Amino acid sequence: MKQTTQRFTLLALMALLALFAGCKGESPTAPPPLTGTSGNGNGSGSTGGQPPVGANIALTVSTASPFTGSTSTITATVTQNNAPVPNGTAVEFATTALNANFTDTTDNPTTLIRTTTNGVAKATVTSGTAGPVVVTVTVNNVTKSVTLNFQDPIIQPPPTSTSPTISSISPTSGLPTGNQTVTITGTNFRTPLRVLFDPGNGQAPKEGFVTSSTLTQLTVNTPAFDLGVAQQIVASITVIVEAGTPTEQRVTKSAAFTITAPVLTPVVRSLAPTSGPIDGGTRVTITGDAFESPAQVFFGSAQAQVLNVQFHTIDVITPAARDTNPNGSGAVTGPVSVRVLNVNSGKSVTADAAFRYVNKAQITAVTPDQGPFTGGTRVLIDGTGFNEPVTVYLDGIAASVIKVTPTEITAISNGIAVTGCGDATGPIIVTNVDNGDSATAPTPWIYRVLKPVIVSVSGANPAPGTTVSVVVANAVGIPRITIGGIGAAIVSQTDNGNGTTTFGVQVPATLKFEQLSCPAGGTAAQSTAFDVTYTSLTTTCTDTLVKGLTIVPPVGPVFTLIGAVIPFQGTITPGSGGGPTTVTVDPASETVTVVNTGNGGPLTITGISQAGGGGTGCARFSVLSSQLPPTSLNQCESLPLTIKYSAPIVPTATPDVCTITINTNAGSKSFTLNGSAQ
Repeated sequence: MKQTTQRFTLLALMALLALFAGCKGESPTAPPPLTGTSGNGNGSGSTGGQPPVGANIALTVSTASPFTGSTSTITATVTQNNAPVPNGTAVEFATTALNANFTDTTDNPTTLIRTTTNGVAKATVTSGTAGPVVVTVTVNNVTKSVTLNFQDPIIQPPPTSTSPTISSISPTSGLPTGNQTVTITGTNFRTPLRVLFDPGNGQAPKEGFVTSSTLTQLTVNTPAFDLGVAQQIVASITVIVEAGTPTEQRVTKSAAFTITAPVLTPVVRSLAPTSGPIDGGTRVTITGDAFESPAQVFFGSAQAQVLNVQFHTIDVITPAARDTNPNGSGAVTGPVSVRVLNVNSGKSVTADAAFRYVNKAQITAVTPDQGPFTGGTRVLIDGTGFNEPVTVYLDGIAASVIKVTPTEITAISNGIAVTGCGDATGPIIVTNVDNGDSATAPTPWIYRVLKPVIVSVSGANPAPGTTVSVVVANAVGIPRITIGGIGAAIVSQTDNGNGTTTFGVQVPATLKFEQLSCPAGGTAAQSTAFDVTYTSLTTTCTDTLVKGLTIVPPVGPVFTLIGAVIPFQGTITPGSGGGPTTVTVDPASETVTVVNTGNGGPLTITGISQAGGGGTGCARFSVLSSQLPPTSLNQCESLPLTIKYSAPIVPTATPDVCTITINTNAGSKSFTLNGSAQ
């Protein structure tokens, strides 16, 4: 109503100016342009307006000499008459420098419009190349510039190292008799040089004899070592440069040279794994000492496939159990001996009962074969060939194994992170850890994602702001409930112990009710049935009870005023031939209507008051009604008010202004009447 009042006042002022123009023959002066009164300084939310003329611009920069690729912020402080210009004043930032642009926009990165907040507007500029960047700031007819000097960062090269390094040693092994030539490659090998071979294990290092050297390579004859009972020792090599001088430096390469006995007798210390299925095919690593290539490995009487031979390890693939028995009696289970033979020396070693053949793993049944995605399901796996320890995977997720026998495994499923409302399905796989034998169940595992179901929605005459109860089955995870598509606050949550959960939900205050159109104008809110939707934010599963809750709009009268009153204009016509002067009023009358657009209680008009505001005030206005206050109106009932103006037969120097106020039990509303004659 306030806007209506302002409009009436402005129209009355315009009418008065028109009257003066008619009487004096002068044209009214146009009002000055309006300048925006709000703004955030970021080019949005401003009411806008014409920028001021002759404003003062002060520019500051966050960094005057930024590095290329970085940014600098230009701050423009705009004042007029020593005061900040109005909020929302437009400020244009521009630059024509190559490879320079404003980071605040993507539309035209070389030009940017900002608006002021407390007289301040900011823009951020960057440049990919070094050099000056001129930023021009314009406010209406005033322009000011600032220059930023972008520069490439200076990267200091690292100092050249004088420390010695070792990059390679060739060969990397030799005999204990020594006197073998070894070439060491590296950097900064400055004479005098010393080379030490350190076997560790309490033995003192021995010095080799340097035969030649450059800054990047030297040759040395190896010293002799006594292996004792060992068949191999591994020594570190230390190179000492400028030996014996104050600038002496050294570098060590650990485990760089291996000294091995000329004839090796193999030693077996362990096997991993120590068992495997009777079909063979298990990869086994034999750990020990003095293995040399070529080597042969036998499981019982059957030769294994040798994959790799190192001094301390041999990798092999086991043969089938039926081939390990020299009598050819078929597949066998149980332990067999393992023999390693160094072919060149003819030396061998046998580890009795070092490997055990077991039945091949097989899964015959899984009970149950499904469970909730949250985990915690106890699963019984039946089969053969299970050899503790084992791993159990359900759809790629490791289960917790709690019991293992050769024919049965008990495990507990673990939860999964769901990405949608659908179930997750995958294989059930059991693997024997020690030999890698695995088996897959004939049926897959299913992680069930529970689908929510809204069981009921209840509440006593629910209205916006009241609390209703929503009962949901399978309410898993983080809940979200909407009423009529609007998020409702969950104020309580109770587990009922029977698979359902009761949520206390507050009815949103912003629901859009169905509207009843009133004959006299306006609409009245009606009781409306809204959809209720439950969503698990954890699983994204959802359920909707269509029109499951009827909401009653707020009860009480709502005072709605229909119609607008334009200024009354009286036109004075002098009588011809000495006849009487007449006046014609346009419009002849106006009507505003009071309507009750509320729900429930009646709207009671308790009184209609008048207050003069100019000219003769309310004297020439009349407000007529079919009923006098107090008057009660039910929903959509209305009371029209007819307004007339008795214009004088002489021009009005000042327009007549009267404010009409209608008082009701639902508040008061006012409107202003304007009338004049010319």
